[in-house]
Amino acid sequence: MNRPTFLVPVLLALTLLAGGCKSGSTSTAGGAAAPQSTSSDTSTPSSAAPGSAAATSANGCPTSNTASFAKTKFVLHTGLAFGAFHRYLYKPLRAGTFTTGGTIHRALAIAKGGAAALFIKREVRLAIEDVKTNPTLCNTLAAPLTNLSNTISAAVNKLKGGDTSGLTAAEQGITSIESAATQGGAAITEDANANIS
Repeated sequence: MNRPTFLVPVLLALTLLAGGCKSGSTSTAGGAAAPQSTSSDTSTPSSAAPGSAAATSANGCPTSNTASFAKTKFVLHTGLAFGAFHRYLYKPLRAGTFTTGGTIHRALAIAKGGAAALFIKREVRLAIEDVKTNPTLCNTLAAPLTNLSNTISAAVNKLKGGDTSGLTAAEQGITSIESAATQGGAAITEDANANIS
């Protein structure tokens, strides 16, 4: 038998053996296949149950926790977002920085406010993701956080034109969210030193 003809049956046998090893079953003494059990569980927790109808309620919120430390992460992200809002947008508003002083000074304050708004929107987006993994937080805070994100975008756009009214609306939204979060067991502590750089 020449060499190429000899390799074909050997390769065919190896392929069949390899395919048999991947089937997930082992042969028992009687020749029947018994399913293999694995000791490690790499599946998602049963509470997450992705794709199951029981995993979410009618409003899209989960019926049980689907991620670990959702409240902790929510408090972290909102603390950073709200701290940055007060440091770079609300305090300058109350000090009159956006409306008085030299043109360069106002432009710099508005530029910092715009950069802060991007940071705030990112942190609020992350907070929304965290909220959507906890049924208590999701039912009370998902919609207000989404509205806040939109309010902050609109406020910065208004600010560029000299209108500061949007910042007052954003402040009211933040106060409302902080109150609801406290009632939901996730009191927010603002990071007064939030740094956007």
